[in-house]
Amino acid sequence: MRALITGHTSGLGKALFEALESDGWDVSGWSLEVGVDVTSELSIRTEIKEIEEPFNVVVNCAGVNYINWHEETPIEEWDRLLNTNARSMWLVVKELIRAKLLWDNNATIVNIVSNASHMPMTNSAAYNASKGAAHILTLQMARELGKTHGFTIFGLSPNKMKGTAMSAYIDSRVCDLRGWAPEEAAAYQRASLPAGEETDPETVAEFLAFLLSTQKRHKYLTGTILPYGA
Repeated sequence: MRALITGHTSGLGKALFEALESDGWDVSGWSLEVGVDVTSELSIRTEIKEIEEPFNVVVNCAGVNYINWHEETPIEEWDRLLNTNARSMWLVVKELIRAKLLWDNNATIVNIVSNASHMPMTNSAAYNASKGAAHILTLQMARELGKTHGFTIFGLSPNKMKGTAMSAYIDSRVCDLRGWAPEEAAAYQRASLPAGEETDPETVAEFLAFLLSTQKRHKYLTGTILPYGA
C-alpha cells in the first residue's frame, strides 16, 4: 500500500507517517521541510514529475495557525492560513488526479480538519475560517469525486493536540494576547476539553492507521467528518 501525507514532519502528520511506515506501508511525505510547497501548483507539479506509481491513500495534514485580535490580523496571515489549511487540500488532489496518480475506484483521501471548523474561538478568525473551508471542501470532494472517480473521502477533526509545535505556539501566543500567566492559560484551555487533557497525536495516528489498514474499515465513512475530541 502506498500513501502520501502532507505536513508529515511534525505533529499528527509525523505520527501518522511513522505509524503507517511501521505497518509496512510505502509512505511519501510532502512539506516545506522537504522542499514541497503544497500551496503552490508549480511546486506540486515539479514533485509529481518524480513519481511513477499511484497512491492508494492521500492524507492532507498540512496545517498552520495564527491567532490575533480580529482587527489586528494581517491580510498576509489570513491568506497563508486559507491557502495552507484549505486550498492545499483541493490543489494536491487536483494535481494528483490530473497526473493519474490516484487509483480510480480504489483510492482514499483523508482531510485533517479541526474542531475549529465548527467551534468559535477567541482570536482565531483566520484559523477557524480556514478549517470551516476545509470541512465543507471535504464534504464537497466526497460528493463530487466519489461519483466521478469512485474515491472514498472523509475527514477527521481532532481537538487541541498535546506536544505539537502548533499547540506550543498557541500556549505562548494566548499569554501574549490576554496577559495571562502560562499556568492560567493552561488551566483555561484544559477546562474547555471534555477529557480534561489535550489529545495525544500518536493515539490519533494509531486510530487512523487502523481505519486505513483495509478499505472495508473506512469506506462507509465517505462524506463524513469524524470528531476526535469535542
